[in-house]
Amino acid sequence: MNDMSDIGGKASHNDKWVPTSCALCYGSCSILAHRVDGVVVKIEGNPESSVGKGRLCGKGVSGIMTHYDPNRLTVPLRRTNPKKGLDEDPGWKEITWDEALDEITAQLRRVREDDPRKLVVQRTTTVSASRIPFVTFIAAFGTPNMSMAGGGLHCGNAAHLLSGVMHASWSIVPDFEYCNYAIYFGASKGHGAGHASGSNMKLAADARARGMKMVVVDPMCNFAAAKATEWVPLRVGTDAALALAMAHVMVHELGMYDAPYLQAKTNAPYLIGPDKRYVRDPATGKPTVWDLKAGAARPFGEVEAADMALDGEYDVDGVRVTPAFALLREHLRKHTPEWGEKISTVPAANIRRLAREFAQEARIGSTIVVDGVTLPYRPVAAIAFRGSQGHMNSLYNFFAIDLLNHLVGAADVVGSCLGFNPASNGFPENDRLAYMPYPDDDGLMIPGTWMGYHMPYPVAEPRLPQKAGLQDFFVMSLNTPYLDSDDREELWDKFELPYRPEVMLNFGANSLMSVGNRDAVAKALADYKFMVSIDLFETETTRFADIVLPDCGHLQTLDSRSNYPFIFSLPAGMGSEWCWPIRQPVLPPVGEQRRFQDVMLELGDRLGIRADMNAAYNAAMNLEGAYRLQGDRKYSFEEICDADLKNNFGPERGLEWFKEHGVIKWPKKPEEVYWRPFADVRVPVYWEFLVPVFEKMDAIAAPRGIKIPPEYYEPLPDFLPCLSHCCQKPGFDLYAFYYRDVLHTNSFTMENPWLDEAAQLDPFSYTIAINAETGRKKGLKDGARIWVENEKGRKVAGRVHLTEAIHPEGLGVAACAGHWGDGMPIAKGKGVFFNDLLELDWEHSSPINLSLDLCARVKVTLAEENAK
Repeated sequence: MNDMSDIGGKASHNDKWVPTSCALCYGSCSILAHRVDGVVVKIEGNPESSVGKGRLCGKGVSGIMTHYDPNRLTVPLRRTNPKKGLDEDPGWKEITWDEALDEITAQLRRVREDDPRKLVVQRTTTVSASRIPFVTFIAAFGTPNMSMAGGGLHCGNAAHLLSGVMHASWSIVPDFEYCNYAIYFGASKGHGAGHASGSNMKLAADARARGMKMVVVDPMCNFAAAKATEWVPLRVGTDAALALAMAHVMVHELGMYDAPYLQAKTNAPYLIGPDKRYVRDPATGKPTVWDLKAGAARPFGEVEAADMALDGEYDVDGVRVTPAFALLREHLRKHTPEWGEKISTVPAANIRRLAREFAQEARIGSTIVVDGVTLPYRPVAAIAFRGSQGHMNSLYNFFAIDLLNHLVGAADVVGSCLGFNPASNGFPENDRLAYMPYPDDDGLMIPGTWMGYHMPYPVAEPRLPQKAGLQDFFVMSLNTPYLDSDDREELWDKFELPYRPEVMLNFGANSLMSVGNRDAVAKALADYKFMVSIDLFETETTRFADIVLPDCGHLQTLDSRSNYPFIFSLPAGMGSEWCWPIRQPVLPPVGEQRRFQDVMLELGDRLGIRADMNAAYNAAMNLEGAYRLQGDRKYSFEEICDADLKNNFGPERGLEWFKEHGVIKWPKKPEEVYWRPFADVRVPVYWEFLVPVFEKMDAIAAPRGIKIPPEYYEPLPDFLPCLSHCCQKPGFDLYAFYYRDVLHTNSFTMENPWLDEAAQLDPFSYTIAINAETGRKKGLKDGARIWVENEKGRKVAGRVHLTEAIHPEGLGVAACAGHWGDGMPIAKGKGVFFNDLLELDWEHSSPINLSLDLCARVKVTLAEENAK
């Protein structure tokens, strides 16, 4: 099936379909590349894989144009202009690989001998799925500073945290095969780019055809809403208000919630004292519950779930205590539909109807038989992702939405809200790759596997930051604005950061376009004493580098883990098998391009850290026995991938086997998909752990003149307004936001001519969407050129598109467009650079998980047709 005779040598006549993986988005769908006489002439989905199931979106099909783009980097480059800035020409000079690596090694060695923390490694979320080559290099080098741009900061700081804490997963999706009612908050799962996108599109389409009702809550009638049963437009950033009002109706007006689930699978019955903390048993230290039979407080593990009180007030050693659910019930009392309407603009009558439909369709108490196993059946799901949580109030927005699932027991059971594959029995032949959520001492769930910098739960101890992004102080963060923010120096001083970043190793990330306003990011990039960029194109960010290295694209590279861990891109549900594909080179490097994985290994050798890198690979890939990398032996990346595959699937299934077969599959079992009844774990509907976290953070921050807002650390979710909701400036009457375009991935695919052509035909991709009636009141005509200005005076310009498909107060910009650099000429000048409206500072960042506020209150004015 896979004749590689023309790779790296003289081309011989051949006509082959080569199995590999896409990298035009982080879904990494399995593909077949049709190579004829050394030229890829077509890309299709691989029907043998569960990752995509033979289907492929327009981005994946267009990967051929990314590879053959004549603007690809092909030689190493050195900067000759020492001045760095937005308008500075780097003055590139071609150099040899030895010259480039010598200079890079000298800089890395200098920093490592001084303080390895002065190195920042920044990577994108596209181009290559595997983070292991970076993680291993970082671990061996000794820096804690890894950053992500691309989806990165704008993607899922709260979504991944909440999905991990509540579902042991990176993200959540409806159980498409059995769900009857799905409500989407700012998400497009199964209808656009995202995790397991190609596979879930088929599952979502089948669900809709089967009759699943789909309600989409979003300021924009997005790609999911266009196919939904109902679109519910709401004011930007107010998702929590709607979700909390729905919860109020379910608890206070309908009395519909799953008490047995709350008793057995959450901390709802745990007793809470006046200090907002668990009341712990003095003998065992465990949280207590009120035992209705015994009429006393007892450790949670010693009481049958059905005997745990959810309501009431009790006296324990002279202290009045309350079950967490009783506090939640009282907390929800104020969140009436009328309150929700004032904040979200969704009519109270609609809120009541949505809550009633959701609660009734949950069929609380019902069961179903799947593959001979009787399981709880809750065919509803409340789903959220980037849109709802892309705000300062991101954590509570997502928490409030997911609370709807847990109130009715619709979490990781048949028909419900599913995590992406949180439990696996492992490969049947050897039980490798097995994992399962497990409890901590308080009974709360710890994910069985993860892919972030740290587990979402248990929460780490806050400390004076050693990371330049301050994530070790803000312990519930993944990504951070504080490597690029206007006030980073001030914050580093206040937090007594003992060093300053000096060197950046950038892989494929265009942070100038994907983080915030270009002025702040440009200054941050220019402050590095030395910067290396490994990239496919000369991006706006790459122009700030001192050395540029030409990378190989997805049709030229190798990855034994293009889709692992399974929690990232393998579809959830019984309709999907376990499936492990690889990415393999279909075409050789062009010119002097080299794979970044090989570059990282060579840099490790030059720095003398190969032994530490080998040890890091052993840990990251869980290599055992004969497959462990030994000492400081030099392994090629092919050898590492071969060891990884044989370690997991046996000596007969190494790299060569996978190059031929592309994937390996095995069936899922009900207890793996619907794992929650089988796992003795609870999830927190009351986030008690926020109380001590805040106290520890405040003890560090307050003496240094840093105020942490306590309202972000309350154990129960609330609506906290974005700064845009508080704007009172006359004329600033629209809420600007940007949304993911189904045609594009971050700013990367704007350079692809096929996708650019499609975007130019689309009325939304490169325009500014404003409600038609709102626009008419402002005297705007469709296609007019307008200025959009935020409160601080930052402005962007573009053509307006008047549409009914947006909230009357909304202003929507698609994608991450607006390139201005010469290195991507197809992308240059197309669309609107929304991120120039985003402030990068403490004031606009979440004080609990560092999500950047991705909405801005703006005013709109007509621009002159010839204005630049």
